[in-house]
Amino acid sequence: MNYRRLSFGEKVKGFLGAPVNTFNNVEAEALGSAVKYFTIWVVIYTILRTIVFYTLERRVFQTLWNLLGLSDAPLYLYRFDPVIFALLAVLGAFAGLFISGSLTHLFVRAFGGRKGYANTIKAFVYGDTPFLLFGWIPFVGMLFWIWALVLNIIGIRQLHEISTGRAVGAVLLSMVALVIIGVLIGLFVVLFVVVLAAG
Repeated sequence: MNYRRLSFGEKVKGFLGAPVNTFNNVEAEALGSAVKYFTIWVVIYTILRTIVFYTLERRVFQTLWNLLGLSDAPLYLYRFDPVIFALLAVLGAFAGLFISGSLTHLFVRAFGGRKGYANTIKAFVYGDTPFLLFGWIPFVGMLFWIWALVLNIIGIRQLHEISTGRAVGAVLLSMVALVIIGVLIGLFVVLFVVVLAAG
């Protein structure tokens, strides 16, 4: 297969409009190039998300809570320092990328994918393009997360050369596993707090 080095703009356009061909083109690309792409978009996304979080969303939720006559306790979150919020968001994005990527790779291998861990990470990096581009938009960001999920599956399929069904299975099972792990950690924390309080 012939590969062509893509510019930053060509990648964005390609993953949004022609993901199959674009994933094929980045198969031979070094992981470092993908991480650089991810870093740029994460920083842009975080800046926009932080602005929206502390301006528009704050006003909307303040109005909502007032209309419902509820306590404004949840609004203390908006008093959290924006710089720390942004830094934690960036760190969380990278942690999420490599944790979810590592877990997904276990399932990819179980479903026959043998193209390496780097290709799994690249599938997630480039598959997240629509979410990083548009996910900061208030109240509709979830729609772009769904689009990104579809691209993640396409990326796993193309970069690991497995069937669509196997790619879907690997991605969805990893999501289920992450939810289970999250719930177990949450239960452990609650139990730990209860034990401390009782002691």
